[in-house]
Amino acid sequence: MPIYLDNPHEYSPRGPDGQGWNRLSLNAHFDTPAHCGLRPIRFASLFEARTGRQHWGGFERCIGSKLASRRVPNASPDTPRVQCGACPVYQNAREHPTLPNWPGQSVLLLGRVRDWPRTPGMWIADAAAGRSSVHLHTWQGQDTGVAVDWPDLAIAAEIRMTWQFQDPDGDAFWIVRLNPGAEQTAVHTKNYRDHTRHVLYAPGARRLAGVKCHGACAHEDWHLRHLAADLADLDDATRANGPAAAPDLPERLPGVPSFALSRDGDTATITHTASRDFDASTMTVSAEVPPSPDVTAALLAHIARVAAW
Repeated sequence: MPIYLDNPHEYSPRGPDGQGWNRLSLNAHFDTPAHCGLRPIRFASLFEARTGRQHWGGFERCIGSKLASRRVPNASPDTPRVQCGACPVYQNAREHPTLPNWPGQSVLLLGRVRDWPRTPGMWIADAAAGRSSVHLHTWQGQDTGVAVDWPDLAIAAEIRMTWQFQDPDGDAFWIVRLNPGAEQTAVHTKNYRDHTRHVLYAPGARRLAGVKCHGACAHEDWHLRHLAADLADLDDATRANGPAAAPDLPERLPGVPSFALSRDGDTATITHTASRDFDASTMTVSAEVPPSPDVTAALLAHIARVAAW
Protein backbone atom coordinates (compact mmCIF):
# COMPACT_ATOMS: atom_id res chain seq x y z
CA MET A 1 0.00 0.00 0.00
CA PRO A 2 1.57 3.35 -0.99
CA ILE A 3 1.60 5.70 2.00
CA TYR A 4 4.23 8.34 1.28
CA LEU A 5 3.01 10.11 -1.86
CA ASP A 6 5.71 12.38 -3.23
CA ASN A 7 4.60 15.38 -5.25
CA PRO A 8 4.75 14.83 -9.01
CA HIS A 9 6.62 18.03 -9.90
CA GLU A 10 10.17 16.71 -10.16
CA TYR A 11 10.49 17.96 -13.72
CA SER A 12 13.37 19.06 -15.88
CA PRO A 13 13.84 22.80 -16.68
CA ARG A 14 11.76 22.24 -19.81
CA GLY A 15 8.64 21.77 -17.64
CA PRO A 16 6.11 18.95 -17.33
CA ASP A 17 5.04 19.16 -21.00
CA GLY A 18 8.44 19.91 -22.50
CA GLN A 19 7.51 23.52 -23.32
CA GLY A 20 9.42 25.22 -20.53
CA TRP A 21 8.39 27.13 -17.39
CA ASN A 22 8.29 30.62 -18.93
CA ARG A 23 4.48 30.81 -19.04
CA LEU A 24 2.18 32.30 -16.40
CA SER A 25 1.00 29.64 -13.96
CA LEU A 26 -0.45 30.25 -10.51
CA ASN A 27 0.41 26.66 -9.65
CA ALA A 28 4.09 27.50 -9.99
CA HIS A 29 3.85 29.63 -6.86
CA PHE A 30 1.87 27.24 -4.68
CA ASP A 31 3.36 24.66 -2.39
CA THR A 32 3.10 21.06 -3.62
CA PRO A 33 4.05 18.99 -0.56
CA ALA A 34 4.19 15.26 -0.30
CA HIS A 35 0.87 13.71 0.71
CA CYS A 36 0.01 10.96 3.19
CA GLY A 37 -1.91 8.00 1.74
CA LEU A 38 -3.62 7.47 5.11
CA ARG A 39 -5.21 10.95 5.19
CA PRO A 40 -7.86 11.23 2.44
CA ILE A 41 -10.01 14.35 2.15
CA ARG A 42 -12.90 13.07 0.00
CA PHE A 43 -14.72 9.89 -1.00
CA ALA A 44 -12.60 9.16 -4.08
CA SER A 45 -9.34 9.22 -2.10
CA LEU A 46 -11.04 7.27 0.73
CA PHE A 47 -11.67 4.48 -1.79
CA GLU A 48 -8.03 4.67 -2.86
CA ALA A 49 -6.81 4.53 0.75
CA ARG A 50 -8.89 1.48 1.67
CA THR A 51 -8.00 -0.42 -1.50
CA GLY A 52 -4.28 0.41 -1.68
CA ARG A 53 -4.51 2.53 -4.83
CA GLN A 54 -3.31 5.91 -3.52
CA HIS A 55 -1.64 8.43 -5.76
CA TRP A 56 -0.69 12.06 -5.11
CA GLY A 57 -3.68 14.38 -4.91
CA GLY A 58 -6.78 14.19 -2.77
CA PHE A 59 -4.88 13.63 0.49
CA GLU A 60 -3.61 15.78 3.35
CA ARG A 61 0.08 16.61 3.41
CA CYS A 62 2.59 14.25 4.98
CA ILE A 63 3.54 15.12 8.55
CA GLY A 64 6.20 12.40 8.99
CA SER A 65 9.78 13.02 10.01
CA LYS A 66 12.22 13.13 7.08
CA LEU A 67 15.39 11.10 7.08
CA ALA A 68 18.71 12.29 5.78
CA SER A 69 18.89 12.46 2.01
CA ARG A 70 19.90 9.27 0.23
CA ARG A 71 20.15 8.17 -3.35
CA VAL A 72 17.21 6.17 -4.69
CA PRO A 73 16.62 4.85 -8.23
CA ASN A 74 15.31 7.40 -10.74
CA ALA A 75 15.39 10.28 -8.25
CA SER A 76 17.55 13.36 -7.77
CA PRO A 77 20.34 13.11 -5.18
CA ASP A 78 18.55 15.45 -2.75
CA THR A 79 15.18 13.66 -2.84
CA PRO A 80 14.20 13.15 0.83
CA ARG A 81 12.80 9.90 2.14
CA VAL A 82 10.19 9.70 4.89
CA GLN A 83 10.33 7.34 7.84
CA CYS A 84 6.67 6.28 7.86
CA GLY A 85 7.26 3.69 10.59
CA ALA A 86 8.01 6.45 13.11
CA CYS A 87 4.98 8.57 12.14
CA PRO A 88 2.06 8.67 14.62
CA VAL A 89 -0.41 8.54 11.71
CA TYR A 90 1.08 5.26 10.51
CA GLN A 91 1.35 3.84 14.02
CA ASN A 92 -2.30 4.63 14.70
CA ALA A 93 -3.34 2.95 11.45
CA ARG A 94 -1.44 -0.22 12.41
CA GLU A 95 -3.60 -0.50 15.53
CA HIS A 96 -6.68 -0.99 13.29
CA PRO A 97 -8.90 1.25 15.45
CA THR A 98 -12.68 1.13 15.31
CA LEU A 99 -14.60 4.13 14.02
CA PRO A 100 -14.72 6.74 16.82
CA ASN A 101 -18.04 7.34 18.57
CA TRP A 102 -19.99 4.71 16.60
CA PRO A 103 -23.57 5.24 17.85
CA GLY A 104 -24.60 2.42 20.17
CA GLN A 105 -25.22 -1.00 18.64
CA SER A 106 -26.23 0.32 15.22
CA VAL A 107 -25.36 -2.10 12.42
CA LEU A 108 -25.95 0.35 9.58
CA LEU A 109 -25.39 4.10 9.30
CA LEU A 110 -25.76 6.63 6.52
CA GLY A 111 -22.75 8.89 6.09
CA ARG A 112 -23.65 12.32 4.72
CA VAL A 113 -20.87 14.54 3.36
CA ARG A 114 -20.93 18.04 4.86
CA ASP A 115 -18.57 20.79 3.67
CA TRP A 116 -16.63 22.69 6.28
CA PRO A 117 -17.82 26.28 6.76
CA ARG A 118 -15.55 28.92 5.27
CA THR A 119 -13.10 30.59 7.61
CA PRO A 120 -14.15 34.20 8.30
CA GLY A 121 -11.90 36.72 6.58
CA MET A 122 -10.24 34.17 4.29
CA TRP A 123 -10.48 34.12 0.50
CA ILE A 124 -8.13 32.21 -1.79
CA ALA A 125 -5.98 30.63 0.94
CA ASP A 126 -8.89 29.41 3.08
CA ALA A 127 -7.71 26.18 4.68
CA ALA A 128 -11.33 24.99 4.95
CA ALA A 129 -11.98 25.22 1.21
CA GLY A 130 -12.55 21.81 -0.34
CA ARG A 131 -12.65 20.09 3.05
CA SER A 132 -15.57 18.13 4.47
CA SER A 133 -16.60 15.73 7.22
CA VAL A 134 -18.99 12.79 7.28
CA HIS A 135 -22.04 13.14 9.53
CA LEU A 136 -23.58 9.85 10.65
CA HIS A 137 -27.34 9.27 10.35
CA THR A 138 -29.51 6.28 11.19
CA TRP A 139 -30.99 4.27 8.33
CA GLN A 140 -34.28 6.09 9.01
CA GLY A 141 -32.51 9.42 8.32
CA GLN A 142 -32.10 10.73 11.87
CA ASP A 143 -28.90 12.65 12.63
CA THR A 144 -26.94 10.90 15.40
CA GLY A 145 -24.95 14.06 16.17
CA VAL A 146 -21.68 12.24 15.40
CA ALA A 147 -19.27 13.45 12.72
CA VAL A 148 -16.14 11.60 11.59
CA ASP A 149 -13.21 12.67 9.45
CA TRP A 150 -12.14 10.94 6.25
CA PRO A 151 -8.84 9.65 7.75
CA ASP A 152 -10.84 7.91 10.52
CA LEU A 153 -12.85 6.08 7.85
CA ALA A 154 -9.68 5.21 5.93
CA ILE A 155 -8.12 3.20 8.77
CA ALA A 156 -11.20 2.05 10.70
CA ALA A 157 -11.57 -1.68 11.19
CA GLU A 158 -14.79 -3.72 11.17
CA ILE A 159 -16.68 -1.58 8.66
CA ARG A 160 -17.49 -1.70 4.95
CA MET A 161 -18.86 1.07 2.72
CA THR A 162 -21.05 1.25 -0.36
CA TRP A 163 -20.50 3.56 -3.29
CA GLN A 164 -21.32 7.22 -2.88
CA PHE A 165 -24.63 8.46 -4.28
CA GLN A 166 -26.47 11.77 -4.48
CA ASP A 167 -29.95 12.65 -3.28
CA PRO A 168 -31.70 15.98 -2.58
CA ASP A 169 -29.69 16.31 0.64
CA GLY A 170 -26.29 15.95 -1.02
CA ASP A 171 -23.62 13.25 -1.25
CA ALA A 172 -23.99 10.17 0.94
CA PHE A 173 -22.93 6.54 1.32
CA TRP A 174 -23.76 3.63 3.62
CA ILE A 175 -21.39 2.45 6.35
CA VAL A 176 -22.08 -1.06 7.63
CA ARG A 177 -20.55 -2.68 10.68
CA LEU A 178 -18.91 -6.10 10.56
CA ASN A 179 -20.21 -8.07 13.53
CA PRO A 180 -17.34 -9.42 15.70
CA GLY A 181 -19.49 -12.43 16.65
CA ALA A 182 -19.80 -13.68 13.06
CA GLU A 183 -17.10 -16.33 13.44
CA GLN A 184 -19.07 -18.02 16.23
CA THR A 185 -22.25 -18.44 14.14
CA ALA A 186 -23.03 -21.37 11.83
CA VAL A 187 -24.68 -21.56 8.42
CA HIS A 188 -25.99 -24.91 7.14
CA THR A 189 -26.60 -25.01 3.39
CA LYS A 190 -28.44 -27.57 1.25
CA ASN A 191 -29.00 -27.40 -2.49
CA TYR A 192 -32.30 -28.45 -4.02
CA ARG A 193 -33.38 -28.63 -7.64
CA ASP A 194 -35.14 -25.24 -7.69
CA HIS A 195 -33.62 -23.40 -4.71
CA THR A 196 -30.87 -23.32 -2.10
CA ARG A 197 -31.74 -23.43 1.60
CA HIS A 198 -29.61 -21.89 4.35
CA VAL A 199 -30.30 -22.20 8.07
CA LEU A 200 -28.62 -19.66 10.36
CA TYR A 201 -27.60 -20.67 13.87
CA ALA A 202 -26.33 -18.67 16.82
CA PRO A 203 -23.50 -19.91 19.04
CA GLY A 204 -24.90 -22.83 20.97
CA ALA A 205 -26.88 -24.12 17.94
CA ARG A 206 -29.92 -21.90 18.54
CA ARG A 207 -31.79 -21.49 15.24
CA LEU A 208 -32.09 -17.89 14.12
CA ALA A 209 -33.56 -17.90 10.61
CA GLY A 210 -34.28 -19.91 7.51
CA VAL A 211 -33.15 -18.47 4.17
CA LYS A 212 -34.19 -19.66 0.71
CA CYS A 213 -32.46 -18.47 -2.46
CA HIS A 214 -34.27 -18.96 -5.76
CA GLY A 215 -31.82 -18.55 -8.60
CA ALA A 216 -28.15 -17.95 -7.90
CA CYS A 217 -27.27 -17.01 -4.32
CA ALA A 218 -26.57 -13.26 -4.33
CA HIS A 219 -24.21 -13.44 -1.36
CA GLU A 220 -21.20 -15.24 0.04
CA ASP A 221 -21.10 -17.41 3.15
CA TRP A 222 -19.54 -14.67 5.29
CA HIS A 223 -22.47 -12.36 4.49
CA LEU A 224 -24.86 -14.88 6.07
CA ARG A 225 -22.59 -15.30 9.08
CA HIS A 226 -22.74 -11.57 9.79
CA LEU A 227 -26.52 -11.56 9.29
CA ALA A 228 -26.74 -14.45 11.75
CA ALA A 229 -24.60 -12.56 14.29
CA ASP A 230 -26.81 -9.47 13.96
CA LEU A 231 -29.96 -11.58 14.49
CA ALA A 232 -28.34 -13.34 17.46
CA ASP A 233 -27.74 -9.96 19.14
CA LEU A 234 -31.38 -9.01 18.51
CA ASP A 235 -32.64 -12.35 19.80
CA ASP A 236 -30.82 -11.80 23.08
CA ALA A 237 -32.25 -8.26 23.35
CA THR A 238 -35.77 -9.47 22.55
CA ARG A 239 -35.61 -12.12 25.25
CA ALA A 240 -34.59 -9.44 27.75
CA ASN A 241 -36.87 -6.57 26.69
CA GLY A 242 -39.73 -8.14 24.73
CA PRO A 243 -40.62 -7.60 21.05
CA ALA A 244 -40.76 -4.12 19.52
CA ALA A 245 -43.32 -2.75 17.09
CA ALA A 246 -42.71 -3.81 13.48
CA PRO A 247 -41.97 -0.94 11.05
CA ASP A 248 -42.79 -0.73 7.39
CA LEU A 249 -40.06 -2.34 5.33
CA PRO A 250 -38.56 0.15 2.85
CA GLU A 251 -38.82 -0.90 -0.77
CA ARG A 252 -35.17 -0.10 -1.46
CA LEU A 253 -31.99 0.92 0.26
CA PRO A 254 -31.25 4.37 -1.24
CA GLY A 255 -28.16 4.38 -3.42
CA VAL A 256 -28.18 0.57 -3.84
CA PRO A 257 -30.20 0.02 -7.02
CA SER A 258 -29.77 -3.74 -7.45
CA PHE A 259 -31.89 -4.73 -4.45
CA ALA A 260 -35.61 -4.51 -3.62
CA LEU A 261 -37.39 -5.53 -0.41
CA SER A 262 -40.88 -6.65 0.55
CA ARG A 263 -42.57 -8.42 3.46
CA ASP A 264 -45.34 -10.99 3.72
CA GLY A 265 -46.16 -11.54 7.38
CA ASP A 266 -42.96 -12.55 9.18
CA THR A 267 -41.15 -13.36 5.92
CA ALA A 268 -39.00 -10.75 4.21
CA THR A 269 -38.05 -11.03 0.54
CA ILE A 270 -34.90 -9.52 -0.96
CA THR A 271 -34.89 -9.40 -4.76
CA HIS A 272 -31.55 -8.92 -6.48
CA THR A 273 -31.25 -8.06 -10.16
CA ALA A 274 -28.16 -9.24 -12.02
CA SER A 275 -25.10 -7.17 -11.11
CA ARG A 276 -21.35 -7.21 -11.58
CA ASP A 277 -20.84 -9.59 -8.65
CA PHE A 278 -23.92 -11.84 -8.61
CA ASP A 279 -26.61 -13.18 -10.92
CA ALA A 280 -30.30 -12.44 -10.38
CA SER A 281 -31.77 -14.00 -7.24
CA THR A 282 -34.77 -13.92 -4.91
CA MET A 283 -33.98 -14.49 -1.24
CA THR A 284 -36.61 -15.05 1.45
CA VAL A 285 -35.73 -14.69 5.13
CA SER A 286 -37.91 -16.19 7.85
CA ALA A 287 -36.38 -15.02 11.13
CA GLU A 288 -37.19 -16.48 14.52
CA VAL A 289 -36.94 -12.95 15.94
CA PRO A 290 -40.24 -10.97 15.69
CA PRO A 291 -40.23 -8.15 13.07
CA SER A 292 -38.91 -4.89 14.50
CA PRO A 293 -36.89 -1.83 13.42
CA ASP A 294 -33.73 -3.65 14.48
CA VAL A 295 -34.56 -6.69 12.34
CA THR A 296 -35.14 -4.35 9.41
CA ALA A 297 -31.76 -2.75 10.10
CA ALA A 298 -30.13 -6.22 10.10
CA LEU A 299 -31.67 -7.00 6.68
CA LEU A 300 -30.57 -3.63 5.29
CA ALA A 301 -27.09 -4.16 6.72
CA HIS A 302 -26.94 -7.51 4.91
CA ILE A 303 -27.77 -5.73 1.64
CA ALA A 304 -25.15 -3.05 2.33
CA ARG A 305 -22.46 -5.68 2.99
CA VAL A 306 -23.25 -7.45 -0.27
CA ALA A 307 -23.20 -4.15 -2.18
CA ALA A 308 -20.05 -2.79 -0.45
CA TRP A 309 -16.78 -2.48 -2.34
